[in-house]
Amino acid sequence: MHPVARAGLSALISVAAAAGACATMWWIAVAVGGGYGTAVLATVVALTLSRRTFASRGEFARSAALLPVIGLVAAGVGWLLVAAPVVGAVAFVAGMSVPIWMRRFGGRIARLGALVTLPFTAILVAPGAGAQTGRWWLDLVLLVGASVVAVAWVAVAREVGVLAGVAVVGEVAGSGEGARAGEGAGAAAAAAPAPRRLPASTRMALQMAAALAAAFVAGWLLFPDHAMWTVLTAFIVNSGNRGRGDVVHKSALRVAGALGGTIVAVAFTFVAEPTGMLAVVVIFAALFVGTWLRGYSYAFWALAVTLAVALLQGLLGVAPTGASLWAVLGERVLAIVTGAVIGIAAAWFVLPVRSDDVVRKRLSEMLVALGAVFAPADPAVPPDERVGAFRTSLARVEQLAPAHRARRIVGGRKTIRAIDCIEVALALGPAVDARLAGDGAADTAAARLRRAVREARKSLAAPVDFARIHSALLALGAELDGRGRDGGR
Repeated sequence: MHPVARAGLSALISVAAAAGACATMWWIAVAVGGGYGTAVLATVVALTLSRRTFASRGEFARSAALLPVIGLVAAGVGWLLVAAPVVGAVAFVAGMSVPIWMRRFGGRIARLGALVTLPFTAILVAPGAGAQTGRWWLDLVLLVGASVVAVAWVAVAREVGVLAGVAVVGEVAGSGEGARAGEGAGAAAAAAPAPRRLPASTRMALQMAAALAAAFVAGWLLFPDHAMWTVLTAFIVNSGNRGRGDVVHKSALRVAGALGGTIVAVAFTFVAEPTGMLAVVVIFAALFVGTWLRGYSYAFWALAVTLAVALLQGLLGVAPTGASLWAVLGERVLAIVTGAVIGIAAAWFVLPVRSDDVVRKRLSEMLVALGAVFAPADPAVPPDERVGAFRTSLARVEQLAPAHRARRIVGGRKTIRAIDCIEVALALGPAVDARLAGDGAADTAAARLRRAVREARKSLAAPVDFARIHSALLALGAELDGRGRDGGR
């Protein structure tokens, strides 16, 4: 299947799961006389959960069992944001930053932390929009039911994706022999910060806490009707922080996409009232396009989410009134820009994570995984798992490319930069595939290849020298292609 068609089908399955979860909870809420907040919760959780990768069906089932409880806690925080905003903000900041700190422990604890953020993200869209049936116990049942419904639809979507060939029940990032070795001190020694510095996960957690706290204050003071747009933007640009440059790049895309999405949302109001089934159709159509094109540029996703949230607020009756549409447009854009500026400031000045250090660390992990493909430390690990771990680590390197390409455009090609090393590393993927397809088992353990991997890892040692890293990666690629100095064809 062509990659574009594959991405489109995958996006369609994910959005279909979210639409199914939304419709199910909407009907349930109407039947019991509740509000539509649970439908929003189910939609956001389903859409986000469907994009995650799990190691197995068992791992998905364990996460599914915990999600309703986490969703209930997040709903309580959302209620606090309305009833006691300061207390709710403190709880929200903790709920978003502590999971980032939990990454330092790896494995299931890190995956649990990632799971926590799913329902917390939903309450940014419609804080305090609970079930509102008038019976507290039924409200709780509906809130838990929203997560259960989301999990059920995502489970169906996962199986449909497997049957359609666009999803697999495979290894998650960080699994496999190569990744396990990459977590060890020896694998990351070349790229790790000095021992006295705080771990990257701790620094990023503190950055997120600082960004969200500042965004709440700025939002309440400057944009009382759109405070959550400021908070949401600060969260988005700092989530998945891959260094200062990545945050700046994501902020620019977020602002551009949000500006486009807000303009489209306002333009839509001139065509039709932003309520009713037409708005619902537009919301899910936008989410489909944004999910499909997200891999090409985050700006498409930012545009789609901004449009969807703007229309959703109209459906929920929480959109501001009494101001002109253009005033609303201007205030929303300013709120988003403020959130982006706060996010950049937090990433830049609060225990910053250097983009070049992230590149070196991920290259190190990739090289460890590559070495495990051809010279496994544990031969009992299946070859498919070792190759899968390498491809996962290579995909993590590829995630860094967009921000560094933008950095090269700004700075020019005067010297060898991180992006040049990233592009050479990405070329190793096809070379590995060709090597595995064309050579026997004995050749895959060739001494020259193992030596080339070791030299490439040594090149990552401090002080950083991307010209040296670039040369070492080129030499490794030559060995994989059979063009090494001692054995060219």
